[in-house]
Amino acid sequence: MNQKRMPGVSTPVAPVCLGTAQFGGAGMEEAEAFRVMDAYVEKGGNFLDTANCYGRWLPGGENRSEQIIGKWMRERGNRSRLVLSTKGGHPNFNAMTVSRLSEAELRADLEASLTALRTDCVDLYWLHRDDESIPVGELVERLEQFRREGKLRAWGGSNWKAARIREAADYAAAHGYSGFVGVQNQWSLARVVPERIGDKTLVWMDGELYRLLLERRESLCTMAFSAMGKGYFSKAAAGTLAEGKLSEYRCALNDRRLAALREVSASRGVSIAALVLAWMSAKPFPAVPIAAVSSVGQLDGLAEAFDLALTPEEAALLDAGEEY
Repeated sequence: MNQKRMPGVSTPVAPVCLGTAQFGGAGMEEAEAFRVMDAYVEKGGNFLDTANCYGRWLPGGENRSEQIIGKWMRERGNRSRLVLSTKGGHPNFNAMTVSRLSEAELRADLEASLTALRTDCVDLYWLHRDDESIPVGELVERLEQFRREGKLRAWGGSNWKAARIREAADYAAAHGYSGFVGVQNQWSLARVVPERIGDKTLVWMDGELYRLLLERRESLCTMAFSAMGKGYFSKAAAGTLAEGKLSEYRCALNDRRLAALREVSASRGVSIAALVLAWMSAKPFPAVPIAAVSSVGQLDGLAEAFDLALTPEEAALLDAGEEY
């Protein structure tokens, strides 16, 4: 397996992180979520990503994903063998433009996460949104305080722009803090067309952030959500992409990348889904895609990517002229 080393995390991680936003919803109730996590671990996976807001859209408004993971880890007795990533500071869903990044709000979210996950500490913690009106140093100090308290080992920003990531990293370095380690933004081989994204609070990979990650490859990592591009390439290749669906991914670059995927898939005898994930793992900085599944059977594509190493020529072919 092509394990990854993430800054701030002592345990090497699987090259694909299992996303759990769907846990607790229809079709992924507790028993099925348990089966998915069992199968992921059996295939060699050890990296789970969740968030305090996952499941709060369900009746009851609880952090259901974290609760399910916590119960599963307790029953399996495997917390020490896993790398656990979660997020806090997400706005209330009925007020997405109102930030929740005060010390009290962040502490409440983190404590709720630790309680649900039945653990004393999370390995990676991400501020789920940013508020550029708050000096970045204040946010760094709040998270570093939690790290000193032993509640998290390393942290970063999710849906943060490159300039704020750079500023936070510089602030942490200047004060001798080792906790700030990266970014968790939207990124996939399937390039998104920003103007077509409905949720304007989401932040995606761009050239500035990509260059920053290259520049600081020893100290910054990235975890990418929507790493499969909602299955855009797999559906397009299979001819099952309905007219008008996934319009945020319809662009000339993705047409070229689809052609390249078909070529490499045929020559290597591997699935397009595995290639999409392996492309990100081939980047010259620590990059781990987050992939969610709707059934145990879909884990085969994730596991196929565990041992799939692209040649530089194959990676360049899939780039189709754009590195990120």
